[in-house]
Parts: sequence; C-alpha cells; structure tokens
Amino acid sequence: MLVGISLATEYFDGALSRWFKWSSQLGGLLDPIADKLFIFSVVFTIFFESNLTWWQLLLIGARDTIVFFGALYILFVEKNWKIFFNVHPRILGKVATVLQFILITDYLYFKMFHGWILFPTIIVSVISGADYLYLLFKRNFYRSE
Repeated sequence: MLVGISLATEYFDGALSRWFKWSSQLGGLLDPIADKLFIFSVVFTIFFESNLTWWQLLLIGARDTIVFFGALYILFVEKNWKIFFNVHPRILGKVATVLQFILITDYLYFKMFHGWILFPTIIVSVISGADYLYLLFKRNFYRSE
C-alpha cells in the first residue's frame, strides 16, 4: 500500500510540475535523488526477502548506480556545478524507471518475479546505463548546452 502511494505521488509530482511549470534547480536535483533512494530501498528490501539474485539486483540498478557515480564524478572530479544542476533525464532512463516501478508492483502483488517484466527491466536498465556511460565518456554527461 505504501509503495503504491509512493508510486502515485511520484507520478503526480512530475505531472503537476510540468503542467503548472513549477520547477527549480533544487527540485531538479532533489527529485531524482529521492527517486533513486526510493528504488534502492524497495529493491534492496525485496532482495533480502525474495529469491532475487545479486546479479539481478545489480543489473536492475545498473542505470541508477551509473547515474549516481556519474554525478559524483561531475561534482568532485570535473567540479562543474553548472552541468550538475542542469540535469535532463534521458528517455531510456524514464522507461527504466517505469519498468522498475512495474517490477516492484508485480512483486508486491504476486510475491514473485515474472520474467515478462524482470528481463525487460534488466535489459532497459543496462542499456540506459550504457547510454549514460557513453555520454559521460563523450564529456557530454547531462549537458543541455
């Protein structure tokens, strides 16, 4: 129930922000951090309570892990706050997030993982993570310039 409410508020938060043009640099920074903390906490809880393997856990969280470490790289190695606060999500990242939410909902409802959602979630997360790595190595990570 709590996860369902969290998923709904996540959707409405983004929708209301776009509809009414409510945005700020701080919100642009905090929203993806909150998303990742939510996904990590729920998926780690499911990992400890289910038959999810460690490699599945790593692959499901591939994009989130890459984005997290990419953000740290931008902050502490490049020291480029302009880029850091100019975060723009990629479409593959959004698809990966939706699939992660469906995977979580599927597990919470059925108490098992169905391959029809587990494998697409892993595939899209890995491809999305590779997309972010490509942008990072092109020195174009999160740039909207």
